[in-house]
Amino acid sequence: MDYSRDDIDGLLNDKFRDVAQAEGVYDGPNEDAKKFYNLVEEASQELYPGCTRFSKLSFTLSLYLLKCLHGWSNKSFTSLLELLKEAMPELNIPPSYNKTKSMVKNLDLDYEKIDACPNGCMLFRNDHKDDEFCHTCGALRYIKSPEADSELEPSKKQHRVLAKTLRHFPLIPRLKRLFMCSKTADSLRWHDEERSKDGKLRHPADGLAWKDFDRLHPDFALDCRNVRLGLSSDGFNPFRTMSISHSTWPVMLTVYNLPP
Repeated sequence: MDYSRDDIDGLLNDKFRDVAQAEGVYDGPNEDAKKFYNLVEEASQELYPGCTRFSKLSFTLSLYLLKCLHGWSNKSFTSLLELLKEAMPELNIPPSYNKTKSMVKNLDLDYEKIDACPNGCMLFRNDHKDDEFCHTCGALRYIKSPEADSELEPSKKQHRVLAKTLRHFPLIPRLKRLFMCSKTADSLRWHDEERSKDGKLRHPADGLAWKDFDRLHPDFALDCRNVRLGLSSDGFNPFRTMSISHSTWPVMLTVYNLPP
């Protein structure tokens, strides 16, 4: 069992450091411990008898990455898994997209979908999770379709299309993982401990904006481990055609502490 192409063990130790380093036996169920040991077991399972290139977990994550990069539908992903299993019964892979998604979710690589006002006024969550319209502008949460007014099949529940959806990648777990890994934890201090300070502009820390921020917030600047984030956003049409109104606006955070 080699699996030299991936660092799944390192990934699991970064994600579940407290569980991996804990000593003794837990009293009662511990959800993090259960997830950790399940993933460790999957990371140690061969993809098929004699396979040293992939483990079950690393191959599944590689397939899921291809799905995300190339826009495969959930149904097509499940069909691919079923075809692979039918062609190679000894293949040790999840049976469906949902099973794969649960593995990814346990690694904190998942995202949260939140319904939003089409005009960007509010999010339908917490106390407003069941609301049907925006409390600021009155816009409807769902796109109104002709089928909604039809009485042909009153017993059949109509599929409602959301007017707008926010996909949220939680920030705090990702910031924690920066410090859980020794390599990235060292890199977060690079801007203060290893950067060349010869007056040349190579990194945001060499710029005037960085220095002005340090002057205005000396307590924050005192600890070089404090994470500095840059916010950027841009819109694009994911289907490469201007004949439809659908668009996507990613909002991204960049960690400025890291070396170039």
